[in-house]
Amino acid sequence: MPEHRIDTLFPLANDEVALAAGNLFMDSFHAAGNGSYDRSSTFAWGTGVFGLALAAGTLAASAASNASRRNQAAADAQLAWRPLFGGTLFVTNGGFYIQTMQGLFPWSWEAIDLMQVVGFNMIILQAQSTSGPITWRLTSEWAELVFVLWALRRHPSHPQLRDGTWLPENWLPWATEQGYRAHLDRPQLSA
Repeated sequence: MPEHRIDTLFPLANDEVALAAGNLFMDSFHAAGNGSYDRSSTFAWGTGVFGLALAAGTLAASAASNASRRNQAAADAQLAWRPLFGGTLFVTNGGFYIQTMQGLFPWSWEAIDLMQVVGFNMIILQAQSTSGPITWRLTSEWAELVFVLWALRRHPSHPQLRDGTWLPENWLPWATEQGYRAHLDRPQLSA
């Protein structure tokens, strides 16, 4: 347990300690739509040369508008990472809190079923929320800390924890240069 602790504006459990805080960006893996769109059938008509030109122009504009809506609906129907929200992440020894303009959302380590480091400062997690299962991609300077604390508590035999691939590239030399003399080798945890 570190000596330095983060102050919070919200209460923690009696044995809970805030370890870090920083910005957070959350993406959700979902489709933005179901592929449907409203087809436009605008048509104007008239008589003479002007009327024929007006009719042709409205048909062309309507077709272009429908093609654009159809393409957007097809793109929205694809599963993809889509921005969900931003806020502040507070990491504690018991889980993490997400603070947004909509409120404060606590997550205990026990509520999260799966976690994986997928890039520098980026993890994917799956959990059961009050509205059903979620798959989120969390981006924060504290993402690796979230992963390690979760894995140590919930899944000590996690492959990324055992082989050390959760560590950002060149982190060990950087930490050594910063003067961290503690045991910096990759963790050797038994399965």
